[in-house]
Amino acid sequence: MRSLGVCTVLALCCLAPPLRADDAKKPDVKSYNVPYRLTTFSHVLVRAKINGKGPFNFIVDTGAPALIVSTAAAKKAGLEPGKDGWATFDRVEIEGGVVAEKVKGIIEDPFQLEGMNGLGLAGAELHGMMGYTVLARYRTEFDFSSSKMIWTPVDFSPPLPERIGGGGGAGGLEFIGMFMKMIGTLLGTKANVETVPRGFLGIDAAQGDNGVTVKSVLAKGPAALAGVKAGDHIAEFKGRTVREIDDMSRYLAKLKPGDSTTMLVKRDGKEQEISIKVGEGF
Repeated sequence: MRSLGVCTVLALCCLAPPLRADDAKKPDVKSYNVPYRLTTFSHVLVRAKINGKGPFNFIVDTGAPALIVSTAAAKKAGLEPGKDGWATFDRVEIEGGVVAEKVKGIIEDPFQLEGMNGLGLAGAELHGMMGYTVLARYRTEFDFSSSKMIWTPVDFSPPLPERIGGGGGAGGLEFIGMFMKMIGTLLGTKANVETVPRGFLGIDAAQGDNGVTVKSVLAKGPAALAGVKAGDHIAEFKGRTVREIDDMSRYLAKLKPGDSTTMLVKRDGKEQEISIKVGEGF
């Protein structure tokens, strides 16, 4: 009987499925808050730099086969397409801290962008589409009641998709873009081509029951140099009351790099006004 019991235990051990790699505890992966805005026709627009140049405006398009960059933006970034239209972008920096390296993309002027820019439908000049070769590297979470998306890196290197056709307008659709540009010119409608860098503080804030608190401060950033510390409760910014993170975003949006502003914080039960020189963001 004892032998039978031992055999039974061994059999159960043999039948137990091996641990998968997925079952092991995964290390924490940092997520990024990516600011975005909706265009007039509810396209999601984000800002990004290509090889340190920009910022450029990109439509987040899950249907685009790759990162698509307009010829004008690519020229500013010092890139030219190969014979097949493809190029390798060494560094793609998306506002909010996302950085993708060695991204394969397409340099061309899709008729969709030509048309939207021709009529000024986006309210800003569009420089491309953020497509599969970038988006597949991240898990993206949309919350249209918020001003930011959440991007979390995933362990996946997207394969290069095959291109169908060789230009931005298959089957003569490029004519639509040309036509919309012509109509926009006749109507006097054009895109806002200004793409100036935003003001930058270098803090990560969190919404709590008692208002907005500084979670972390970027080392050597404008806020850190001014004396802002993690744990500070933000009571006022630029002389205006701060109740929500969106208040901070609205007030900061009106500032340009190089401007000076003030932040009233509560620390250890005491109020302290801190002067900050705004840095350059996206």
